[in-house]
Amino acid sequence: MSNAPALGSKDNPGYVKITNTPELQHAYSTVAHPHSKGFIYNGTMKPSIADKYKSEGYTFCMRNLNQSDGSSQYIPLTAQETNRITGTNDQHGYELALMPVYILDSSALTNKTTSGNTAPTPSAVAADVLSALSTAAIPIGTTVWLQLTKADKGVTSDQIQAIEHQIFQSGYSVGILGDEVQQQQQTNARVLESTYTPFEQSGSGAKVRTITIGDNTGSFPIYWAVQ
Repeated sequence: MSNAPALGSKDNPGYVKITNTPELQHAYSTVAHPHSKGFIYNGTMKPSIADKYKSEGYTFCMRNLNQSDGSSQYIPLTAQETNRITGTNDQHGYELALMPVYILDSSALTNKTTSGNTAPTPSAVAADVLSALSTAAIPIGTTVWLQLTKADKGVTSDQIQAIEHQIFQSGYSVGILGDEVQQQQQTNARVLESTYTPFEQSGSGAKVRTITIGDNTGSFPIYWAVQ
């Protein structure tokens, strides 16, 4: 047995534990409460935003996993933010349920890239979604929403279903949101039963949109992440 002093002790201070970095808690997925109000936010969640919507009766938020147009305004969701959003008050969290959104430009499945490469396959797109879910520490079982934009007639339902299937086989449930330019949209029981309201600008320039869960019944209910 070695008689060397323990790492981090007064006799061997070479390695010390950093104590001002909050440890990440583990969120888990559970069935979303019916008729809950939530909001979609495309910027890093701050206490002022969370407090504002919680005070107005909102219980969940949806955050984008990726950038929609390469703009620096669109900040992808991180594991640290997931922990902060779903964390409890005593852990300095916001106590909001969370669901992720992946912005999918469906026309990219049919067009060549600017470098002349062929369009990504559904499998490659699904792999990108799964990588983003892992980076954001989204727990298995949570519903991930694919936000379809710039729909192209060349995109087939088989391509979208192939993306959904690969994500589903990896342990997540999947929902589809329509084109965000629509100010109001009623969806069926297959996806989020909701009514969109038009975007309202926040002070930081990020956009906020409210959304409501419906009855959330049937064989494939919506799941969100909580702590």
